[in-house]
Amino acid sequence: MRGYIALTPQALSEFLSGGTYLTDSAFVTTRYFYAEFPDVDEEEREFELSLLAANRSRELQGAGAKFGLVLAVNLKGAQTGVESDATIALLSEISWDQVDSLLVSESDEEELIWYACQEIADNLASWLG
Repeated sequence: MRGYIALTPQALSEFLSGGTYLTDSAFVTTRYFYAEFPDVDEEEREFELSLLAANRSRELQGAGAKFGLVLAVNLKGAQTGVESDATIALLSEISWDQVDSLLVSESDEEELIWYACQEIADNLASWLG
């Protein structure tokens, strides 16, 4: 299952160096989210979930946040718990090998910049500020 994890630049740095990250939930296409957008294709649903996660990332960082950071991860069934609107509870930590990519929102526009896993370390300093 594809999930989208909102995180701060500092949390991303710690995840990258430590190899694991513990968070309480991920944005996913839950049955509730699917019911709300039944006529939207999977790609559009995933984009909307990514934007929700980017907004959550900004909230986590507080006023003045410059970036919304979202990890696209491949979740295992045993890691997931109860679904709510657009999120699912996570029961265990995420490992770095589950990360597919990083999506970055740099403005209030509905636009995300895609980074491959190999590019994250090279760009981390710019997100840390």
